[in-house]
Amino acid sequence: MVSQHRRFELLDVELAGLPIGRCTIDQWQDDHGGTQWAARVLMDRAHGSTSGQLIGRTREGWFLTGPATFAADQEGPRGSHIVLVELHGTGPLVRTTDPAATTKP
Repeated sequence: MVSQHRRFELLDVELAGLPIGRCTIDQWQDDHGGTQWAARVLMDRAHGSTSGQLIGRTREGWFLTGPATFAADQEGPRGSHIVLVELHGTGPLVRTTDPAATTKP
């Protein structure tokens, strides 16, 4: 039985280093005690990413990141160039630092 279900929004989201806007996250604990998560996001059909590291900011200001892979899509509300994409987490969604605050060598 699923327990500890939580739904929240991530802002300023990137997938595989490309900005995708914001998304809704569902996070829960499965029957075996593992944490699972999925994301739903409206994306440009031409985005092209099928998997990668997802990173975004919560409304409280925390940054979360985790690996995700494409699961499904359907026509979005804004015409044929926008799709509603479901991404499945393939690893933990964990707190991280603000990616803009890190300096690259």
